[in-house]
Amino acid sequence: MAERSIAASDAGIEKAKTALTDKGWSRQDLADRVVMGEEKSLKIGIDIQTVHKFFTQKGVKPQYFVAICNTLGLDWQEIKKLNTTTSPQTSLPNDNRIAELEPPNINHNNPFIPQHGKIDDPKFFFGREREIRRVFETLNSGSSVAIIGERAIGKSSLLQAIHREAPNQLHHPRKPIYLDLQIVCDENDFYDALCHKAGIETVKGYSLERALESHRLLLLLDEVENMKWDGFTNPTRSLLRGLTEGYNPPLRLVIAARTSLDILFPGKNMTSPFKGHEENLKQWDEKISREFIVSRLQASWLTPVAQPVNFTEAEIAGLIAESGGYPQKLMQLCYQTYARYIN
Repeated sequence: MAERSIAASDAGIEKAKTALTDKGWSRQDLADRVVMGEEKSLKIGIDIQTVHKFFTQKGVKPQYFVAICNTLGLDWQEIKKLNTTTSPQTSLPNDNRIAELEPPNINHNNPFIPQHGKIDDPKFFFGREREIRRVFETLNSGSSVAIIGERAIGKSSLLQAIHREAPNQLHHPRKPIYLDLQIVCDENDFYDALCHKAGIETVKGYSLERALESHRLLLLLDEVENMKWDGFTNPTRSLLRGLTEGYNPPLRLVIAARTSLDILFPGKNMTSPFKGHEENLKQWDEKISREFIVSRLQASWLTPVAQPVNFTEAEIAGLIAESGGYPQKLMQLCYQTYARYIN
């Protein structure tokens, strides 16, 4: 019999993480707010481990999957992995059979995608040449880098670009490793993920330093704010910092955060995992925003049509003004404008 569970897709989990951040919740907050059942059988709150399984893209029971998505204000059908195995007898709260559900109808000819989450496909990545150049200049000078910027400004997408460019841009080769701390439960999970991607057995403390003696890694840490919570201790943050010090240390760091590390980790009470240069990520200016819109309207991967869509000057000016230079917001607004043309 097929396993009765649903797992989130890569794109779906990005939407879920964005929704969690927008609400300002921790995973525990979400677990405490999930509503199960109806009327007399109503129950509020589920086990935190179920939430952890959801965010690590492991299968959870359909009723839990749907309830978590509903609590986050998401459509569960857009979050689930398309090849998730489920029982055809399992019913969801809306009385639809899972086996009968189809993926949402997506217009693949709209070039303004993806609308949410990090951009990890190079054909969709745009701009940030200056920032990429400055990051590698700093890394090649022997320092780690912190990318500081507001939510939805493009930090995660920039980390993905740095990960791709590292083999070509670093003067001294380092294996790039990307870790999203939103899907790392605690420091034990962190050590397990780091060691797994480094290709060594799971160790910590001095044993980790010794295991990394013959390795040179570029560690890209996303959502480093999550190192503040109780699942991470000062010794772990101190060890991470120590592994980056010296002329040719085992680690160089590129981390992404919404706030300066001096504010996130005040030295008197909390050891910062980072020592290095901070690069502030700004909104796109009008020139970059215009170039982005034109590049997408003329994208080579668009399906050819007899009458291609072109935005008016008034539309472009309005889109740029309304977006405020935030890449994700501009993407979403352009998607809506393009959709009006083709629909």
